[in-house]
Amino acid sequence: MKTSASYLEKVYPLRAGASYVIRAILPTDKERIIGLFNHLSPESRYLRFAHAISKLPDDFLEDVLDLDYQKEMALVAVIQTDDGQEEIIGIARYVTPSGQSACEFSLSVSDDFGALGIGTHLMQELISYAKSNQLSEMLGYVLSANHKMLQLVTELGFQIENMESDSEFNIVKLSLSSRS
Repeated sequence: MKTSASYLEKVYPLRAGASYVIRAILPTDKERIIGLFNHLSPESRYLRFAHAISKLPDDFLEDVLDLDYQKEMALVAVIQTDDGQEEIIGIARYVTPSGQSACEFSLSVSDDFGALGIGTHLMQELISYAKSNQLSEMLGYVLSANHKMLQLVTELGFQIENMESDSEFNIVKLSLSSRS
C-alpha cells in the first residue's frame, strides 16, 4: 500500500518566476486547508459543495486529513508565502467506496489562483496516482452551472452525462484502465 511519503513532490511554474509544489496532503495541513476554504468566494464554495457553506465541517476535515493513500488520496498545491510559510492554493482528492474500483474526485483551487493551470495539474497528478493504485474509473458529480469544471474535465478526457435523477448535476467519468 502506498503512503504519503511514496508520492513524489512535483514543482510547477507559476507567474513572475514563482512556482508551486504539488504534494500529498499531510495530517498537519488542517489550518492550511481551512485557509484555502477561506480564500474561496461564496460562489466557488457553492460550486464545490453544491450548497451554501460558510465553514468546513469538522468531519470533512478529519476525512481529508486521515487517508489510507490507496483507496483515498488528496494532493495539494502549495506556495511559499513571503514569510516562508506554506499556503495551500488548491486541493484534489479521490475516495473509493468499499469494495469498488471506481473512485470519486473533488477539486478546489483558490480564487486568487484560478485559470493558471493549477487545477489541471492537480487532476493530472490525481489521475496518475489513481491509475497506479489500479483503480478502474474516476468520476465526479459536477453542477451544470460549473462551466469551468466541465471544461477542465472535458480537456482531461472525461465523458459528461446528464443525471436523469437531478438535472442540476452532470456525472463526469474517466476510464483509468484505457489511459496511459
